[in-house]
Amino acid sequence: MTKTPVPTLTVQPIHFTSEYVTWKQFYLQLGLRETEADDPMTTILAADSGQLMLGEVPEDSHLNGIRLVEFTVDDLDVYASALEAAGTEVNRVELTHDRNTIAVDLPQGRVHIGESAVSAGTARFDPTGLSIGALLYTPAETVTIGAHALAPYGLTPRIASNNGGWTDLIGHGVFAFHEGTLRTVDNDAPYQPVISLFAETGDVEKYMAELQPRGVEVSLIDEAYGRTLNITQPDGGILTVNESQQDLYGYHRLDP
Repeated sequence: MTKTPVPTLTVQPIHFTSEYVTWKQFYLQLGLRETEADDPMTTILAADSGQLMLGEVPEDSHLNGIRLVEFTVDDLDVYASALEAAGTEVNRVELTHDRNTIAVDLPQGRVHIGESAVSAGTARFDPTGLSIGALLYTPAETVTIGAHALAPYGLTPRIASNNGGWTDLIGHGVFAFHEGTLRTVDNDAPYQPVISLFAETGDVEKYMAELQPRGVEVSLIDEAYGRTLNITQPDGGILTVNESQQDLYGYHRLDP
């Protein structure tokens, strides 16, 4: 009997902020699209591939300014059955507001997989569009281990660095492990890994030309491994948009 393939995960970074209006306007300027989930407590914006959840919190909240990540699927029961058929552990956990999820304990901390609230942003990664990415900084010795732990849940390993400091996976959006300092916070579970937001597209010059008329402060950086855009965020930080990598010097492909 043919096994049902494990459904592909949608990558959904979660940005908690007390400056909800400012950040929502910023993300819309980047080209993310509004969806039917448009309450300040759980606003979901969609890229061509991947979603971003924006959640308003009080200024004194320990989550203010923090970005975490969640993954979503269309039907959690169908997804759980496919995982079990593939021999992958299924740990059902109910979060606040009666949200049913599957918890995945990575070496970096716990992440959750829930049911999609919207369909926008659930297309497969495609370099011709804009994809949302979540970047998890972690000690070098846990980069590959983390990628191996997450992949069976519905992401495809794509590119890794030869020195072990980077591994990314694609699905609906992009998720990457990068050598660095791991940060965690207590939220739906103790020790949830803090992520950084990034994006990816196949032609950063074209995307830059779309951003400039919208008043976005952006600069093009041409580095040895590829080109990136640095976009100034409302808090003065930098959001990076990577051009889909073609030069694999120092890297190798993991996907077929």
